[in-house]
Amino acid sequence: MRHRELEKRRATQTYISTLQDRIKQLESPQTPERAFGSSQTIEHGALSSISPTTTHSATPIESSRSSQCQDPFVHRSRGGPTREITGRTNNGGGMRDGVNAMMGAVEEGRASQGFFGSSSAAGFMRQIKTAVDRRVTSPDKRPSAPNIALHSSLLAGQRNERIPSSAPNYVLPPRRMADKLMEVYWDYVFPLYPFIDSVHMKMEYTKIWQGEPLHYDENMVMCTFNVIFALASKLADFIAPEERETSADAYFSRAKELLQFNLWDTGSAGLIQCLLLMAQYLQSTDYSHQCWICTGLSIRNAQSLGIHLPQTIANIRTPSERQLARKIWHGCVLMDRVISMTFGRPAMISKASSGAVPLPITVDDEFISAASADEPTQPAERPSMMAFYAQTLELYEIMNDVLLSLYKPAPDESAEDIHDFYFNNSAGEGERTIFELDRSLTRWTRCLPPHLRGDSSVSAQENSIFFRQGIVLHARFLHVRMLLFRPTLAKYCAARDNATTHSMIPISDSFPRRVALQCSVICVKVAQESIELIYTHVPSDGTGGPLPAWWYNILYIYTAATVLIAGRLSPAILTEISEPSITRSWNCALEILRKYQSHSTSARRCVAALEILYEQVVSEGQPPTDTSSHDLASNITNTLNDIPFGEGIHAAMMDGFEFPDFQDMSWLNSVPSNLF
Repeated sequence: MRHRELEKRRATQTYISTLQDRIKQLESPQTPERAFGSSQTIEHGALSSISPTTTHSATPIESSRSSQCQDPFVHRSRGGPTREITGRTNNGGGMRDGVNAMMGAVEEGRASQGFFGSSSAAGFMRQIKTAVDRRVTSPDKRPSAPNIALHSSLLAGQRNERIPSSAPNYVLPPRRMADKLMEVYWDYVFPLYPFIDSVHMKMEYTKIWQGEPLHYDENMVMCTFNVIFALASKLADFIAPEERETSADAYFSRAKELLQFNLWDTGSAGLIQCLLLMAQYLQSTDYSHQCWICTGLSIRNAQSLGIHLPQTIANIRTPSERQLARKIWHGCVLMDRVISMTFGRPAMISKASSGAVPLPITVDDEFISAASADEPTQPAERPSMMAFYAQTLELYEIMNDVLLSLYKPAPDESAEDIHDFYFNNSAGEGERTIFELDRSLTRWTRCLPPHLRGDSSVSAQENSIFFRQGIVLHARFLHVRMLLFRPTLAKYCAARDNATTHSMIPISDSFPRRVALQCSVICVKVAQESIELIYTHVPSDGTGGPLPAWWYNILYIYTAATVLIAGRLSPAILTEISEPSITRSWNCALEILRKYQSHSTSARRCVAALEILYEQVVSEGQPPTDTSSHDLASNITNTLNDIPFGEGIHAAMMDGFEFPDFQDMSWLNSVPSNLF
């Protein structure tokens, strides 16, 4: 009997040992390195380099193509990343990564596969391995690696030392122009959108001009810098406004050629950063679809690296790498929230996922050492630029709650219950009432650090960056507050006071109607405040000043101007806000938009559309008896089409002028996405 038990136990141990050997075999990398031109060793537990590390299968840019540029650019030919030939398939030119599209993964331990969650086949294999490890212990047993299949480092990417088959020509502007554009980016763009590691990117920029080998993937670094040049060109005061679009488009075209995103390739942290910058640039163009897609690609690549999970961040080795991972993920969150608001489309990132990863620490990049594992701290006497980023992320999360709760499709706008008509008290799961959302905004304002408050004592002379951050944050807050009260304003203006009711309380004296009136008044006053804020800080010399980028200003002013028009429709609102006051704000709004007409045709379209809307809806009041609403809408559309803008008005904007009824306030809640 004992002999039989010993044999049975020995057979069980042999079987378990066989399972362990098989798991080790599956975990061991058996494929050649393929991380987008990087020759680094793959390890578990962290992310790939800022590298913008992406291998590109496309042919490098030829010098003949580069020489077609009109401006005197410097051509810099350097050794590019080696293109991997082995592993390519015939069905799309991409590389196989051993991952089954339905199973999630057929083997573990290969960083090129990216992150796989617990529902995947790889996650189940990890659970089995954990169970086996717990059953069998060994003296020399080492703890298993973290369950994150990612590249070894966000920052410590290696150059490819192999000789490239062909050397791409990278086109750079003259050094003086490049330096000025980079200065615009670091002073004007980066403080608001710190998507990259400033210390390491500045080092790479210096190496480019010194002819030294770059630490990261060269092709993606050059792509990223071209996007930066494009962004800076849109905002540079030393470039004439009418020349900015042409200059920016030249840089962005080069960036697109260098990027050549391939669906068959695995993403990287550097690719995510570049896509975020591209989406940011595309906000200033009429390419709204491309902006939407770029934002989505950055999010999906970030999730494939696992940086949407707190355990991924916790397993990153150094504070500088953790900070960059947090900045990248929350950059995806920020762009997702803004673009969803602009286009009126569902956000891709859930509320739970957006808040799972801690916000970036409020410490500037120069105080975070890449070599030290100690937790960095910001000097006590110096506020951090990153505080603005953290406050913006919290504000936009409230904005996302506003969109989810108040801008959802309404199946029945003619609810008999006046309480439900104005304030839907039966909020669904995850939704919040207008009162709860207003409370969140109030709490947010109380938690602002002193240097970001509207009444801050920080002047432009003392610190121009903090001064501008305070103004931009104030402008964003006012816009979110308008979005909060605007649906109530639209319902208030659309409702008829003389509607029949069986209640003993007249509708005009009902509690919901009175509260809706005050919400509408607040909305109009916030619109006036938003216009006044921008009007006060628009420099007379035509420079950008301390305001948000001009395409944001156009959006904010357009939103505020439509609120003013709605306010003029209600006599009750005019009893609390004088008509001369609204008229002054209206004139200031149009004056601001006219100042931006040299920057973009969007401003010209906005001015014309608002003037026609104001004239037809407000000045003339109700349409004449011999003119139908349909004919009036057709007249508006024809007038707009006859204006020689050179570009058609975006469909999202035109929808606001097709009035089936003057009580239809759909134009108030619409936003012309091409203006953002």
